[in-house]
Amino acid sequence: MATVAPQPSPPAPPDDFADEIRALVEATAPRLFAVVEQFRTDCGEPDARVAAWGLAHNDGSAQVTAVDGGFRLSLRTPERAAQLVSLRPGSIGCLVWPEPTAATTHPS
Repeated sequence: MATVAPQPSPPAPPDDFADEIRALVEATAPRLFAVVEQFRTDCGEPDARVAAWGLAHNDGSAQVTAVDGGFRLSLRTPERAAQLVSLRPGSIGCLVWPEPTAATTHPS
């Protein structure tokens, strides 16, 4: 049986490396948005629903997924998702950008 020499450990990262990683992630993280469909009910009352959720990337593109699983799209802009919802007769699409909450942010 051959013996294998243990591999040397990689050098320890600098103390501030974790902070650099966090800054990298925060700088490149996509931004969450909802695609909301506004419409009128049979009674004529205004109503709305979240039709899809999306991630807007730093290059301006977006990935969008329907809430009901009906579609997944790669789009040039998030606004295009709202335009697509607006193609449905009687519907108006809009984007809503949720604010980060304590539940979605992490302490440093």
